[in-house]
Amino acid sequence: MSTTTVRHHARPIRSGAAPLLATPATLPPAVPRAPRVLTFGRAPQFPVTEDLADDGRPVSAAEDLPLPDPTSICCSVVRAAVEVLRGERPVGQLQRWLAPDVFDALGRRALLMQGTTAPTGAARPVAVRRARLVRLGDTTAEATVVLEDMDRVRAAALRLEARRGVWRVVVLEIG
Repeated sequence: MSTTTVRHHARPIRSGAAPLLATPATLPPAVPRAPRVLTFGRAPQFPVTEDLADDGRPVSAAEDLPLPDPTSICCSVVRAAVEVLRGERPVGQLQRWLAPDVFDALGRRALLMQGTTAPTGAARPVAVRRARLVRLGDTTAEATVVLEDMDRVRAAALRLEARRGVWRVVVLEIG
């Protein structure tokens, strides 16, 4: 009778079960610590509040923070909107800066203009010639922007309002 040796290779057993973790009863109690603020050599930008909401999140009023100058936001949004109309940029990139109705209107106009412009290989970028801004209050501003778009000069008018501590475009007209 011949004896054959059967070798079993040790393979790890794989299963779909999650590994067992320590239960909360066996974990050491959490020690409350003060929040750390990194300053990098200057005072912190945001005030540290000790107020906590019911869910434990810190409560901070966005209205207390100073809003940045909206002129650069106006120029960037208008330049990007013209690039959307030219078909060089997706409209979704502007969703953060536009009110929902302005975003929808720009998307519809971009769809209408899709077949009207011939794609060129090396298109000149949109250049802002001039921007004028008037603050109507602490949370409202209106601006006009004149820009170069290939071989034409365009004008745009927009109205910005502060929403949750950031500027949002609530009216946008591009000529």
